[in-house]
Amino acid sequence: MTNNEKTREITEFLGDSSRHVEMFESLLAEKDAKIFNLENELNWIKQQVKLNQQKIYGRSTEKLDSLQVPLIFNEDFEDIIKETISEEKTETIQYTRRKVKTCGRKLDTSKLVRERQLHDLPESEKICLCGCHLEKIGEDISEQIDHIREQLKVIEHINPKYVCRQCETIKSAKKPESPIPKSMATARLITNVIIKKYEHHLPLYRQAKILANQGFDIPDNTLGNWVMGASEVLFPLRDATYQQFSLINKLQADETPVTVLKPHKEGYLWAYHSYSTENRFIFFEFSLTRSGENVEKRLENYQGLLQTDGYYGYNAFRKKETVINFGCWDHSRRKFTDVVKISGDNKSGKAGDMLLLIGKLYEIEQDSKDQSYEKRKQIRQARAKPILDLIFSRLQKIHAPPKSALGKAVTYCLNQWPYLCRYLDYGEAELSNCWIENQIRPFALGRKNWMFVGNEHSANKSALLYSLIQTCRLNNIDPHQYLEYVLNQAHRMRRREVDPTSLLPQFINKDLLK
Repeated sequence: MTNNEKTREITEFLGDSSRHVEMFESLLAEKDAKIFNLENELNWIKQQVKLNQQKIYGRSTEKLDSLQVPLIFNEDFEDIIKETISEEKTETIQYTRRKVKTCGRKLDTSKLVRERQLHDLPESEKICLCGCHLEKIGEDISEQIDHIREQLKVIEHINPKYVCRQCETIKSAKKPESPIPKSMATARLITNVIIKKYEHHLPLYRQAKILANQGFDIPDNTLGNWVMGASEVLFPLRDATYQQFSLINKLQADETPVTVLKPHKEGYLWAYHSYSTENRFIFFEFSLTRSGENVEKRLENYQGLLQTDGYYGYNAFRKKETVINFGCWDHSRRKFTDVVKISGDNKSGKAGDMLLLIGKLYEIEQDSKDQSYEKRKQIRQARAKPILDLIFSRLQKIHAPPKSALGKAVTYCLNQWPYLCRYLDYGEAELSNCWIENQIRPFALGRKNWMFVGNEHSANKSALLYSLIQTCRLNNIDPHQYLEYVLNQAHRMRRREVDPTSLLPQFINKDLLK
């Protein structure tokens, strides 16, 4: 029964009383509004349940082929694609060949230590039945990979003492300096513990168990003291990295949560990635809050390109004239990906259409990644701009409930649109913030093992070690060799005999690490 039929029935029952009619119409309107809000809330809850199920049991990939988005284009999109495709003629050559059979994957053993074992015939078997001696005509060589068990050793430093009987003075050679004062651990052992914890995500208590199985009991709190002591003596490198923010002009920023034990709350690890080829580094810094003041303090003297997600903590930088801000298409695409994942079989809806258009932007970036900055800008203006115009037109035509997954995706894109499109005018800018997310991933993996940090001070010490290891990877340096070398330079840094800036992974002389 419709509202009008209900109103007519109530009117006939009560008589022609306008007051009663208005009262019941008001009640019905309130009921309808309440039902509408409850339906929207129910749909939102269903979407969240589906999305959580997808995160737990589904694949986390955002690739279009994995999402099974059908490659169906409407007329507008087909016209854009035709305009952006090069008109160069190409010739396709087809041929067939027999597939070469392979016996498994061939492992590269060229860098491993080799041990030769000879398996020869006994002398008695080197004589043929006819009485002739057998001659060697060649040999068969096969390889096996063996494991040498890790072991610890004690280095005894012997310093002979000499005395002058007449002057009664004693003289001896100077003892080698330990990286950590009054510690028995060498730089190599400390580095091994650091790499296992911060790169291989092996907590200290597990390392202690492994050492105990090898016959040497080192408590995990001792290992922890070594790690924290190493980060303390390397703090000049942290200060040297601070100074680089005023010398670079291409930066990406992001943050990720981490649990703090004292005080028991959620803190944040802030990440800054300089992608300048001549000064590429990653810098992590811990804070107890997610306030934008952290970024304002760290990037106080920074001028140049800054790429972030849509978090409002970066808004202060979007008002600075000396900083050019960019958005992240990965974050925009991810929100439409979530819509597709929770929409069941409806892969050809509005979210799927958006993913196809956004995917074309990534294809253009892939085609132009090896070009110069000026050439990339020209390619973007010619090929990406028409697609961006179409995306913006489609977004404005989508009318979805603001709290729905699709509504949130559309709202995010429209709010970020000026920053999402700005990369068109800067060939040195990137389409997304994925580089810095990749640098945060090792920290996120380790967080699943050690689960929390003790306090803000220890968290910043760990952040320094993460920074050095990841910066080594960015600059094709072995972190183990690097940390062992700089730990042995700790006392020289303290005495100011060496400039810490020269020891940063992006500037260090790689010949010193051999």
